[in-house]
Amino acid sequence: MAKFIKWFFLIVALIFYMLPVYYSIASSFKSLKEVYSYPPSIFPKSPTLDGYREAIKNQELLTYLKNTIFVATTATVITVLVCVMGGYGLAKGTFVSRIALNRLIVMTLFVTAQVIMVPLFVVIRRLELINSLWGLILPAIYTPTGMFTAIQYMKDMPDELLESAKIDGANEWQIFWRIVMPLSKPLIAALCIFSFTWRWNDFVLPLLVVNRRSLYTLQLALAVIQGEYGGVPWNTILAFSTLTIIPTLVIFLVFQKFFMKGIMAGGLKY
Repeated sequence: MAKFIKWFFLIVALIFYMLPVYYSIASSFKSLKEVYSYPPSIFPKSPTLDGYREAIKNQELLTYLKNTIFVATTATVITVLVCVMGGYGLAKGTFVSRIALNRLIVMTLFVTAQVIMVPLFVVIRRLELINSLWGLILPAIYTPTGMFTAIQYMKDMPDELLESAKIDGANEWQIFWRIVMPLSKPLIAALCIFSFTWRWNDFVLPLLVVNRRSLYTLQLALAVIQGEYGGVPWNTILAFSTLTIIPTLVIFLVFQKFFMKGIMAGGLKY
């Protein structure tokens, strides 16, 4: 009986969670008139691709998609390398300031993005990265959550394995690329999912850095659609939103095998 009640509440919670997602996707196949009709329909009465046609035709979707893929992919690759390298050094290193740096990493977890937004913009401007896609990539390289997770993951790596490699004559770079990286696949998968999702869905940083239309990302382009029409074309906006969900969903499905293992190994103890 207890098991039945547990599954019942889980199914109800899943329905409530997925209902807005389903309604958004279903409404993207409705005409604009049907979207505004009352009472709202759960299923499209006359499914149409007009919203998707408008999104692709009028919003230069391919340009925005190219910019977003470049930013998200490049930032993710660099972030993974920085976090894994930093986590390995801070977890297994023997230098004097290691403990202090570990504590500093923990402190940065409590600093929100809004707090550093103004100084971050000043730095980006002085580096002349305004209206540059690299202005969206470089500030996103370091993530406190990713670094903290990497440090905890590396602490569980057997010291004996690393010491035996040193005895066999391997240097630090060989140990890192041939031993640490292969053993860090769950961590890398978790970092890839988090970093790619953060960069793909980021709106505030592109809003601050980019004001040239040819450099818009998908999220920034989605925000300006409303201002380009007399009314709000909700079928086009929802179609645009549905298209932006697909890449992050693919990334999660590809890396889900290692995702939970990486999170559990890297976040349970400190």
